[in-house]
Amino acid sequence: MDWNVIIPIAATVIAGVIAWFLKNTIENLVNTDRRIEVKVDRIESFIKAASNSIVEIQTLLGGRGFTINQKLAYAPGSPLKLTDYGETIMNESGFYTILKENGDFFVDLVKSKNPQTNYDIQDYSMAVLKELADANNLLAIPLKEYAFNEGLPLEIVLNSAGIVLRDEVMKELSFGDATLDKKPL
Repeated sequence: MDWNVIIPIAATVIAGVIAWFLKNTIENLVNTDRRIEVKVDRIESFIKAASNSIVEIQTLLGGRGFTINQKLAYAPGSPLKLTDYGETIMNESGFYTILKENGDFFVDLVKSKNPQTNYDIQDYSMAVLKELADANNLLAIPLKEYAFNEGLPLEIVLNSAGIVLRDEVMKELSFGDATLDKKPL
């Protein structure tokens, strides 16, 4: 046996097997990541629909005299509007002051997402606040602390703040009912 021939051939075969294994492993990971992403998107969609349904149920039950443990911070409809409780949350959390001092920053964040409809403005206003909270941005810390101290879900505080931010953005950018082709600033 000539080891000078066998060793390079064996090394090539082993390297080929390792490369094949790595390629298949990476492909499986990528496919798994895609499947997880699709499932997470489905879960998020379901949660959003369930949340809207809960708000509707609370509104209907509240209108019929039933006591609801969780006060509504914003009323369903188009557009969403803060309730008196929502206004209280915004005042006590300090969001009105934060927005007053950093309004251009927040408005520019929403506009950078290139909204095409008024709904987009509302959705992006809530989304940028969630992104800031997730990133532990200093501007979101008071909202997170308020939610914690009051025992509120952070989403209620952020969505309420998103409604206020939406109104601020719409002072500069909004779309009429039939003007979806209007170009944003």
